[in-house]
Amino acid sequence: MDDATLQVGAAVRAVDVPPGTRMSGYAARTSGSTGVHDAMTVRAIVLERVALVTVDCCVLHESTCAAVRAAVIAQGAVDDAVVHATHTHSGPCIGAGRAGVDEARVRAEVARVIPDAVAAAVSRQLPCTAGFAEAFGTGVARNRRHPGRDIDPPVQVVGFDHRGRRVATLVSYACHPVVLDAANTLISGDFTAPLRDQVEQAFPGSVCVYATGPAGDVNPGDFSPESSFVTAEGHTLADAARIGGILAGAAVAAPVHRIDASDAEIAATGVTLALEAAGDIAGDVRAWREELAGGTGREALLNEWLRWAQTRPPAADWTGRVSVIAAGDLRIVCLPNEPFLAASALLRPHHDGPLLVLGYCDGVAGYLPDAAEYAHGGYEVADAHRYYGMPAPFASGSLERVTDAAAALLVRMSRR
Repeated sequence: MDDATLQVGAAVRAVDVPPGTRMSGYAARTSGSTGVHDAMTVRAIVLERVALVTVDCCVLHESTCAAVRAAVIAQGAVDDAVVHATHTHSGPCIGAGRAGVDEARVRAEVARVIPDAVAAAVSRQLPCTAGFAEAFGTGVARNRRHPGRDIDPPVQVVGFDHRGRRVATLVSYACHPVVLDAANTLISGDFTAPLRDQVEQAFPGSVCVYATGPAGDVNPGDFSPESSFVTAEGHTLADAARIGGILAGAAVAAPVHRIDASDAEIAATGVTLALEAAGDIAGDVRAWREELAGGTGREALLNEWLRWAQTRPPAADWTGRVSVIAAGDLRIVCLPNEPFLAASALLRPHHDGPLLVLGYCDGVAGYLPDAAEYAHGGYEVADAHRYYGMPAPFASGSLERVTDAAAALLVRMSRR
């Protein structure tokens, strides 16, 4: 093998989602799925002996990710694996109690398929050169909490080519896949599905793997979780295809810079996060019931919150996993939960080369706002934990604790 090549393989497996399956992402959605627009997929890319697996769903429980990771490692072909939820809000509910009522059968099928996808990716490994590209100015992302703040997260791309032919493309963008709103009842990857399709069309025979960046406070356009119980214009399947096309076009056209990589490795560490105080839950329940009694457009949402109040687990710290994948100068930081976009800025000073920061990895239990955002309150800070089935929100400083753990891994890997 040439010094500047890396063994890379990728594979895709589809998961059947029957009509009537409960969907995840919007607490106010009032029905199960009525069909499939985009096949639900599990996608695996393996760099040497490190696997990154993406699943077309809103969230995965950390226990599911740990069990799947153990099954993948037990096969003997990889040393470690990261399991990522793309965070589409039009996928099945497989969060094992998080973000809706769990569909255990579909979740079990996903867990069964992931090791097979990784094994298939390993079997297709070829010596590949690697290239990195990023594109700004797509105009898609908006800060959903502060509409007046300009943001421009890049579309980031890592391409892997064997003798001039594309084998796999990893694309990441920090934006919620929520073009489709709560009125949609078709299983879909949202804008990520047409994005992947168009990248694969640009590189025939290749596999595109999409992973969502730190998008906790980033949406396409003006859509916000607070309005998720209201059907709005501009959130159709055609709109998802249009936005996916914009991002795919940027990914394909961005200038590529060679990454000299002949090996890949991963470093990981545990991180424990405290929770905020629970607040006056009894008072909240009274207020929700009064609102329901008076008539409200938030009926489905408030019923979900009442269900949370009845089944709320006891308060306890949460423990998750932070990891960093390295290949040459490339670093892929894999963070749990829903980190805000600030995570990228916090980590950028700790690595001079190409840096991808992913959220939604190895378990998603709620939002991770940066500390400055807690003063603003809002859905992500004060409300979303109910839909996640968590006893309370993550405490202020949790994002910084997670990024500090990732920064320590980046520094450690740079010294090797």
